[in-house]
Amino acid sequence: MNDATQQATETAKKLLKQFQITKPPINVESLATKLKINIEHEELDDDVSGFLIIKKDKSTIVVNSCHPSNRQRFTIAHEIGHFMLHAKISGKEIFVDKKYNRDLNSSTGEIEEEKQANQFAAELLMPEKILRKEIEDSDIDLVDDTATFVLAKKFQVSEQALGYRLAKLDLGLED
Repeated sequence: MNDATQQATETAKKLLKQFQITKPPINVESLATKLKINIEHEELDDDVSGFLIIKKDKSTIVVNSCHPSNRQRFTIAHEIGHFMLHAKISGKEIFVDKKYNRDLNSSTGEIEEEKQANQFAAELLMPEKILRKEIEDSDIDLVDDTATFVLAKKFQVSEQALGYRLAKLDLGLED
């Protein structure tokens, strides 16, 4: 893990600790409210997951209401990541999450801010400590598709996001 993704992970952990969040699913809308960020759900072009608008006295996350609820949750977490990690240092007033940022460039590291916001969102929605505890306490067989479906549902994330997170954490890969 590089310094930027480590910073994203640590920032998400501090936020969870600050608001004493210890169980899934993480209520990202409530968390945004506590951070004084408004959430608006609007129909957007399909290639736009959402965006963050930062003003001096009011910040707003607009999320694509046409996307599945798990995708909306990830988008909100991702935009909170931009708010926590990039808003003050970059001076930007808007961060837009488009599919090409998320799928192509962020995964190859071409857009470091997007990669970092994705790492923040993953740690926020599927905190390593909480995820490991759920797996241990439930004695989940991560090779079993039904078990991973149930775990993804408990964290209110997509199975794809959970699979990626498990792989990044090196969980469930043993026979």
